[in-house]
Amino acid sequence: MKRREFVGTAIAGAVVGGVELGLPMGVAATKNKLGGDIHPPGREFLATLPKLMEIAQLSGIGIGVVQGGKLAWTHYKGFANAETKTPITAESIFPAASLSKQIFAYLALALVDEGKLDLDKPLREYVKEDAPTGPLGEKITARHVLSHSSGLRNWRWERGQELVPAFEPGTKFRYSGEGFYYLMRCLERITGTGFEALVQERVLKPMGMNSSTYLWQAQDEGRWVAGHDRGSPENNTEARRKLFAAIEKSGVPLAQWNHDRIGAELARQQNQKEAPLPDNMVPNAAASLLTTVTDYATFLTHVAWPKGTAPEIKLPTYAAMMKPQVRINQELAWGLGWGIQDDEGERHLWQWGDNGAWKNFVMVHPESGSAIVVFTNGDTGMRVAERVIRAATQREQTAFLWV
Repeated sequence: MKRREFVGTAIAGAVVGGVELGLPMGVAATKNKLGGDIHPPGREFLATLPKLMEIAQLSGIGIGVVQGGKLAWTHYKGFANAETKTPITAESIFPAASLSKQIFAYLALALVDEGKLDLDKPLREYVKEDAPTGPLGEKITARHVLSHSSGLRNWRWERGQELVPAFEPGTKFRYSGEGFYYLMRCLERITGTGFEALVQERVLKPMGMNSSTYLWQAQDEGRWVAGHDRGSPENNTEARRKLFAAIEKSGVPLAQWNHDRIGAELARQQNQKEAPLPDNMVPNAAASLLTTVTDYATFLTHVAWPKGTAPEIKLPTYAAMMKPQVRINQELAWGLGWGIQDDEGERHLWQWGDNGAWKNFVMVHPESGSAIVVFTNGDTGMRVAERVIRAATQREQTAFLWV
């Protein structure tokens, strides 16, 4: 089956590779008149972009568009730092925020392909330490985590807070970064490899994403994109750099730097008795990816136009990734790692990223093999990102009403 036939069959709600997808069909599948293809925004819009950024007090933006499964277009505007006037370029390193989750999910699904991770096995059977508790906590699986249906809170903010689901796992949607971090620890336990080394070995390096890291790299110096709060730059790289330097100096292989070892090192550096809470841990599968527009768009070429050959996940697994696991409302759901939007018969995969002074958005249209990623470095960036996505798709996107 050719790739376009594969996706078309999936959208018709058929069974592909033994996986029933349950995608839009019938009237809903033929209702759309505009199509869901993603294109580079037109010249007229790009001419207005500087004005939009000025009004929003947005310092910088980077955009990448994939078409036909290939990187087709990039655009950079503004500054990585409003004070130093360092320009945004193809070499600029952006914090991806929650767009980190999609690459981690891809890694998890690759381990499913290898038979090392069972999507429906309770995660407490992999890691019992600092794990979800209670009868409901014992039921949480990788499927629940990847679809944000574990019932766990987004993050624990204070020590002593219980890590307990608010409802029966799998029955409702509740966004949880901490669930992703817990699953990250499970992957470390399964493979015996620290997360940064694992994701580099299994996803980033094989895909040629050489400027991407969930930790820090020496080459990141001078390329960092500062966040901005209403135009004022802020940086939060010191903790990453200190940890990276300690790892380099230690002589201990990166593969051995797992949650436990890194937690102990951060506690030592911060003169604390305990490791930071998961939200403040680096590397962090849920939120700590540093990447370029080109690198992230390279990842999107594999999501938008899958071939099912290494280093990609298998096509049945890709089909399962696109299947809604839990509904948010009549048009939005969540699959295995991706938000799913079904609007007028068109299915898009999507995710937003929000690390305060960095706001990002990614959207994929599998049927056409097109995708777009927008990175911004300002607290108002999502407002501009929405305009960019609208210009690239020629339609309002339902996801923005919910974010």
